[in-house]
Amino acid sequence: MKSRILQILGVAAIATIGMVSCDTDACKDVDCGMYGVCVDGDCECDLGYEGVACATESRADFIGSYTANEADCNLVNFNTSMAASSTGADKIAITGFGGFECSGSPIVVIATVSGNDVTIASQSFCSETIVVNSGSGSINASGTIVTITYNATFQGTTGNCTTVYTPL
Repeated sequence: MKSRILQILGVAAIATIGMVSCDTDACKDVDCGMYGVCVDGDCECDLGYEGVACATESRADFIGSYTANEADCNLVNFNTSMAASSTGADKIAITGFGGFECSGSPIVVIATVSGNDVTIASQSFCSETIVVNSGSGSINASGTIVTITYNATFQGTTGNCTTVYTPL
């Protein structure tokens, strides 16, 4: 019995050694930086980060000051800005969204960035007299023009608008 156990252990040890010698660490020379982890030789980036070493914030191309135009809603050439939001690495804060104001101050809509795309979840302002129901858009291939189509309710009237943001 004892020799049978030793025989089994010996076979298991040889099999284990064989597997280790055939395995290579695909992540050995892969650096995923502070915001990623290597899986099978590729970086899987934390939410809000992208790139080979997960060093680029997805929202970086969106951040800046813009002139906004909503021709379909008769609102042209108003200033707005997009900044990093403290609510997450994948979030931006759009100040002056839709030209809406609350008590004389521009509203700030929080949007989620994923690559070149942006989405806006429902948000209420001014005791719900302004409700941004939803929105989505993207930044163009050259990383300059942002276009967002959204649905909002203002003082009981609901409509759709498309905003084109051009950097100042």
